Amino acid sequence: MDLTTWLDVAIGLTLIYLGVSLFVTIINEYIAQKMNLRGRDLYDDLQQLIDNPAIKQKLLQYPALKPFFNNQPQETPSYIDTKVLGQLLIGSLSNADSTENSIKQIKVTIDQLPDSALKMQLQSIARTVGDKTEDMVTAVSDWMDRSLTMMGGTYKRNLQIISFCIGLALTVLFNINTITLTEHIYRDKELRNALTAYAIQLNEQTSREAFEKCSKQPELFLEVPACKHLKGLTDALQGRNDSLGKLPLGWNDVSLLSERTAIEIVLATLQHIAGWLLTALAISLGAPFWFDLLNKAVSVRHGMRKPE
Repeated sequence: MDLTTWLDVAIGLTLIYLGVSLFVTIINEYIAQKMNLRGRDLYDDLQQLIDNPAIKQKLLQYPALKPFFNNQPQETPSYIDTKVLGQLLIGSLSNADSTENSIKQIKVTIDQLPDSALKMQLQSIARTVGDKTEDMVTAVSDWMDRSLTMMGGTYKRNLQIISFCIGLALTVLFNINTITLTEHIYRDKELRNALTAYAIQLNEQTSREAFEKCSKQPELFLEVPACKHLKGLTDALQGRNDSLGKLPLGWNDVSLLSERTAIEIVLATLQHIAGWLLTALAISLGAPFWFDLLNKAVSVRHGMRKPE
């Protein structure tokens, strides 16, 4: 068996992983949008970051920041401009009665704040900036941006756990067994050709920008022409079309229920469980990973194609 065959097997598995992980991504995005998970997470992060009630009350007066501090996390937008937040935060520390709000006056105001994590951080920043208010605003904005990015890592980890659970559920529901898939793709040349042809077509007609738009906006997935091949891939995995040929998916195979010895049944069960776990782990890597890998594999496949 030549190297091209093994590459076609890898392309076939990658295409299937892409389709399933894309389906998981769309489910995640739909849940995240309906439940406003990003907004809620951002709301909680801001409450930890700005832990001074008096400053929160001042920031609440600004229309641009009101949704982030109004005690209604379900209505919180999923994005905040840290530059604007930094400017308004420093503005809230300025003396409204003073005609000249210098950095010195702002530092004095910070020192007069009640003890809190925010006060300690602002004092630390104030000691490192120069004599310009703009420098203070920039430093505070950068600190907030880095802090929210780091705190957002928790959301990403939680989303990965959710993705793995959804992926495992879909894997068992559709009986997507990596071991069985590998064997069938390896032995069935017609199936390999169908998978490879679809992968090449998807690679040529779906750009990275279109992929990101389709995967991050579930409502566009059904309507935008650029999502046609991605939607066709998920439909094929659900058995709605035969563009990928006859895939060994689903529960049509009742071999586990056939008359076998106890040892054979146990071994077959363990093989299914191992295949499901491999699939679920692969899906947890995410649709962007498999899309990029598929593009690279197709490029290698083009380079290995025999001349006519």
